[in-house]
Parts: sequence; structure tokens; C-alpha cells
Amino acid sequence: MTVLIAASALGAFAQTTGYYQTLDRKFKKYFVGISYGAGTASWFSNLGSSELYDNNGVVIRSGDMRFRAKNPTRMLNLEVSAPVMAVRLGLGVSFENFYLDKLTLRSNTPGADGAIVVYDESFRFEKFYGQVEVPFNFETNKSYSFGFKGHIGYFGFSGVKHFNFFGDEHLARTFFTNLGLVGDYKILSHTYFYLNPAFEYKYFKNSPEEAPSEIKHNIFSFSISGGLRFDVSRE
Repeated sequence: MTVLIAASALGAFAQTTGYYQTLDRKFKKYFVGISYGAGTASWFSNLGSSELYDNNGVVIRSGDMRFRAKNPTRMLNLEVSAPVMAVRLGLGVSFENFYLDKLTLRSNTPGADGAIVVYDESFRFEKFYGQVEVPFNFETNKSYSFGFKGHIGYFGFSGVKHFNFFGDEHLARTFFTNLGLVGDYKILSHTYFYLNPAFEYKYFKNSPEEAPSEIKHNIFSFSISGGLRFDVSRE
């Protein structure tokens, strides 16, 4: 229902633009899409005046810590878009699952840098974003097309087992953005298969209400998503 409401709102907005009215009818595509993807994420994190806990709540390390981590991700994306001028604007949600198994500590102390901490953790990010897609050729009669695609938005999280890995979600600062390519191929009338490889950056900082504890995560990832998008226009 949310996706359909968003599609209607985007369509109404698009129809108010003069350029949109000049497009040939067959190019007036309102897309509703669903895709599934996989990727790899790299973490560069800082825990200030904080602790690392195991699954039983026992402190593993405490104090000021920096660590790296690398883990696989899986994601489900739902989005809508409509043509506005020579681009497509849209909204979307993404449910991204993370699977951590270890952390690599970073330290200025000789011999301490590179220490491995076993850290079995899995959780999910719920991402909400606006998107822009810039086709290489907006008005084309070909059955395939390519373009750039970018997202910007924020995220929440759920399912974290280890206390204090993120702290309290309340008032946390979260932000993410990504950029990639998108290519689609028409397989049926109004139905397109598409691929979207993308690079993404996420930023997390816990609430200042949790001072002096300070938790920061910088997460860089690469993923490839593939799925279907449906043209719900009246072509």
C-alpha cells in the first residue's frame, strides 16, 4: 500500500512539469520495482569510553577502541519512480542483513594492532531513501537501457544481540548514500529485468545522551542487486 501511494504521488508531481508533457506517451514510465542483492561491507569503527560484550553480556574489551571488520550482506529492495524532466525520481525501502564473525582491533600500541576478536553478530538495517536515476538515453525505442542511479537516506536497525555495539537507537545519527549503474531489459510488456551494481557509504553515531560513551561506524560496501520493475503507466 505504501509503495502504491508513493507511486501515485510521484506520478502526480511528474505530470505538473512541462517537460514531462512533451514526452512521447510510450516513454512515460512509472516504475514499481522489487530486487534482491548481495554484497560485501567493510567497517571502520570507533568505540570511545565503551565496552565490547559477548553474547552472554560479559565484557570482552573496554575503554577507547578502534576496529575493522568485513562481512557479507544480503538485501531486499522495494522502490517506485516516475519521470521528472530528463531523469527519474523515486522513493524506496531496503532491508539489509549483515553477518559479522570477527573484529580486527586497530591500535597504536606495538604488537596490539591486528588482534582478532571473535564476534558472532547478525542484524538488519531498515533503509529509507530518495533516489534519482539518470538514463544515458531517456527516449529510446530499444528493449534495453542504461544509466546512473543514486540513493540518499537514513536507516534504523533491529536484531542486534551484542549490547552496546550500536547503543540506543533513540536519537542516533544515521545517514547513507550510494551511487551505481542500472541496466534494464524488457522481457514482457510493461515488465523489465534490471541489475544495479552500486557502491555505498553508511554513517552511524550514537545519541549524545549516552555520553561519555561514543560509538561511530563508517561502513563502505559494494553490492549487486537484480530484480523486476513494472511499468504501471497506461501505455
